[in-house]
Amino acid sequence: MRQLLGRDNVALTGSVIGLASVLFGWLTLRPNRLAEGTPLSLWDGLGWGNAAVIVLLWLLCLVLSLSLKGKLKPILLGVTANMVLVVSLLMAGMAATGLLEVEPDSSRVSLGVGIWLTIAAAYIVIYASRQKLKELPLWQHLVSWTGLAILIALIFNGLLDSLSLMQELNGREARFLQELQQHVFLFGISVTIGSLIGIPLGIWANRSRRAERPVFFIANITQTIPSLALFGLIIAPLSALTMALPFLREIGIRGIGTAPALIALVVYSLLPIVRNTFVGLRQVDPAVIDAGAGMGMSRFQVFRRVKLPLAAPLVAEGVRIASVQAVGLTTVAALIGAGGLGFFVFQGLAQAAPDLIILGTLPIIALALIVDAVMRVIVRLVTPKGTGGQ
Repeated sequence: MRQLLGRDNVALTGSVIGLASVLFGWLTLRPNRLAEGTPLSLWDGLGWGNAAVIVLLWLLCLVLSLSLKGKLKPILLGVTANMVLVVSLLMAGMAATGLLEVEPDSSRVSLGVGIWLTIAAAYIVIYASRQKLKELPLWQHLVSWTGLAILIALIFNGLLDSLSLMQELNGREARFLQELQQHVFLFGISVTIGSLIGIPLGIWANRSRRAERPVFFIANITQTIPSLALFGLIIAPLSALTMALPFLREIGIRGIGTAPALIALVVYSLLPIVRNTFVGLRQVDPAVIDAGAGMGMSRFQVFRRVKLPLAAPLVAEGVRIASVQAVGLTTVAALIGAGGLGFFVFQGLAQAAPDLIILGTLPIIALALIVDAVMRVIVRLVTPKGTGGQ
């Protein structure tokens, strides 16, 4: 019983999910990229020896998650979870190569439910380990990124090329890079414009009682409109505007494409930025403002040197929320011809090609995680020392 008192519930959940994943199909052998395939269990797909290694790694994670707390425990947990990630995908790639050697050229080997569950479970365990390693930043970063770095090396070395997902990527590499750049452009520009509009609106709402209600009313209303509906609503008026003003078409603005996508994404980014700017300025202690005024500062100097620095962390947090949100919403922009990684998602849905859907989805998830991590660093950097942020 004493052993269970130190259990890590998050890591324990991940370990249980990881063990449960061995009950599902790990690979799917398809006659071609679109046809239904034959699910292969962990033992049938990877072989008994490889299956035993993965099960033993998950059992080790389970034992570690139930053990007493200690500095070594999260390190071992993180290392083991990274091993699960790397070993599972490496073995899946090797198994796919072996299966395709005796199958027709059109055959494909896709990752099954089991291996996706294992990847998700490994991420849960890595997250739990990372949270316990805040006092050991070097180990925290090693646990967080080592497995990913090894997987990237495996991809560049072609060790996973036999998997259907990699075959989809290799056949569309140029288009993938183009749509990835377009995706980054769309959400990056939209959040930048949203910040340039939203931060002044938040400041205005904070300074003027009359402005507060209409500003938040409009920002809240736009958030309630479904994303696809908002994209559609912008097309008609923008098309009419470009018909009335032909020079807009000459500079690339049309009813479909990048222009309506950017407008919709900017609109969606406003609420978190406006709200956090407003709250950040409102929560500044009046005594601090009075102290600045007592030192002879003008109203503008108090705002620039006192209120703004103290509100900066919450403002940056609003930009972080808007940025992560924009990464996902940009996916829908592909439906109105704006491009982005949503192109692969919707093309995969139209063709009933799950690997093509995953090809678009995984980079979106990765972008969201990267943007979130970068923005969290920025939030820490703009947090004044002595306010609890550093």
